[in-house]
Amino acid sequence: MYRKALFVVVLALSVASLVLAVFPQLDLAVSRLFWTADGGFWMSRYPVLNGLRQVSMIPTIGLGVVSLIALVVKIAWPGSKPILPARMAVFFVASMLASTIVLVNVVLKEHWARARPVHVTEFGGRWTFQPWWQPGDGTGCRTNCSFISGEASGAAWLVAPALVAPPAVRPAALVAVGVYTVAISALRMAYGGHFLSDVLIAILATLLIVIGFHYWIYQRWGWPDDDVVADRLGAIGRSIRGLFSRKS
Repeated sequence: MYRKALFVVVLALSVASLVLAVFPQLDLAVSRLFWTADGGFWMSRYPVLNGLRQVSMIPTIGLGVVSLIALVVKIAWPGSKPILPARMAVFFVASMLASTIVLVNVVLKEHWARARPVHVTEFGGRWTFQPWWQPGDGTGCRTNCSFISGEASGAAWLVAPALVAPPAVRPAALVAVGVYTVAISALRMAYGGHFLSDVLIAILATLLIVIGFHYWIYQRWGWPDDDVVADRLGAIGRSIRGLFSRKS
């Protein structure tokens, strides 16, 4: 199952990246669906939709914070009852750190310098449109730029809790995450915040990372169970305490 899932995601990511690189006008065509010459990106005028965008990252951030607290508490107080199952907390923190935080916000958004749709000349802005594969030259966007979408990645990351949901509700959870991800991604494009390539590559790259971590932590032969992982986290805490005790 994992090999098939990873193959499908890698194939989709490769095809989407190639098609949108060869035909960058697709980015402009999709964004133009949400834009008019006299009204700009008109959906941005609806407060309800703007409010949805503002709260779209709350589920992802909330789960990330709870997972990080669970790890810190278990390390600081080794004998405490885990807030979350140990492997789940490690899975959530590791996959979020690798995808939504490092890949999206540290590596790409801050260094790719791609202008957002609302800022390019085709939609009334003053910066030059660039295909996804071509980093900006520094004359336009310089920070928190368009490639890739943080909201789309954050929504797609919610496949992580769906994958560890009870088997009876897992299919429904995965479908719900898919619908939510499409809705948030479409909203970002409708607001002129991202191009199609920004959200599509963000979604597929995030799925690849999350599925890979889930396989590594939950299915790879030799990975310890929750009790062993919890004990190892506790051992880290005891080692840290011992280190400070010797120094004092």
